[in-house]
Amino acid sequence: MRKGIIYISYISVLSLCLMACHEAKVHEPQLSVSGVITGGEGKWLKIIDMTQPGFMPDSIMIDDSGRFAFRQKSVEPKDFVIYVEPGSNVRVLPCPDENVVVTASYPDMAATFTVSGSPESERLAELLRKHHQSNYVLDTLNRFYMEHQLDNNITKIVADVRAKSDSVYNADRQFHEQFITAQPGSLASYVALSSKVGLRTNMFNVVDDFKYFEMVDTALMHRYDTIAITMMLNRYVSQARAAIELQPKRGGQIAVGDTMPDIALPNPYGDTIRLSNLKAKYVLVNLWGTWCRPCREAHPELRRVFRTYRYRGFDIYSVALERSLDDWKNTIREDRLIWINHVSELSYMDSKVAKQIGVEAVPFNALVDADRVVVAENLTPAQLEAKLAELLK
Repeated sequence: MRKGIIYISYISVLSLCLMACHEAKVHEPQLSVSGVITGGEGKWLKIIDMTQPGFMPDSIMIDDSGRFAFRQKSVEPKDFVIYVEPGSNVRVLPCPDENVVVTASYPDMAATFTVSGSPESERLAELLRKHHQSNYVLDTLNRFYMEHQLDNNITKIVADVRAKSDSVYNADRQFHEQFITAQPGSLASYVALSSKVGLRTNMFNVVDDFKYFEMVDTALMHRYDTIAITMMLNRYVSQARAAIELQPKRGGQIAVGDTMPDIALPNPYGDTIRLSNLKAKYVLVNLWGTWCRPCREAHPELRRVFRTYRYRGFDIYSVALERSLDDWKNTIREDRLIWINHVSELSYMDSKVAKQIGVEAVPFNALVDADRVVVAENLTPAQLEAKLAELLK
């Protein structure tokens, strides 16, 4: 009997060891974000996981002492935007098994937040604080200009505001470039690529600033080659590289000073819209596609410029390089393209219009005057706005 007891005890100990080893093997890394939002007591805190585009924000209640906390199981770094009111966000980059602590004051969380417990989040906080200060100055200058538009010395005011704005922007841009160059393998540099000027226009354009996108992409692929953040950036950079490689192949593309051929194509409902029938002083002829990510990323800003100048002599004539009528209609609705001049041959890259004006890749645009003479081409929304401000004084 004693041998039997010893044998059973041995089996029990072995089972416990196996269970303990199994528990160690199935450890699932998790990360947490917690902190205090002073003045936010009882409000809902929204959380957006930027590594899962398209997902609705989660919400948690800030308790009566201003505290909040959430945790998530994850084997890779995350990119969280948290806010109470849109426009005043905190962004953190927690890695597995990190406990990020955030403090901020409501309502201006972006200006007051601090972060600890995560090296990547701390690097990002340095970037965001500097960028927020620059945007605050730019917005202040813009408000000053808007309040003094009717002054007799408006010409001097415009010159002064522009000079100060350029100085602030150039300093912020230089800071971003140095930040990225010094630490291209940091997740904070990935966020730096998406910084916006005045919370509206992208500071970095993937075509003009491709070297910075490629620099971060290469470094992150070496450091984090399988995580969602890296894979999203790598796809974007690969698409941009393909578009850039097409550029030298363009031959005979319409240029400034040329006359844009008259275009007459059907809209989504089959009615023909002729470019020469538009009565605006200036028209942006915009070639795009629902499949073109840079085209669609420009739509919010293009919509804002249209709203600003539509009653001052500006219009948009959009030529879509499409195959599918349904995709075209759905994107016009989803992107809220509020101008009415939408046309397409539904022949994708075999578009006769694109060939006629020498365009082999999109996005492409040309700003034409009432005689259809090209006065500028390939403008970003910010450049378009500046050009219209000059032309439509």
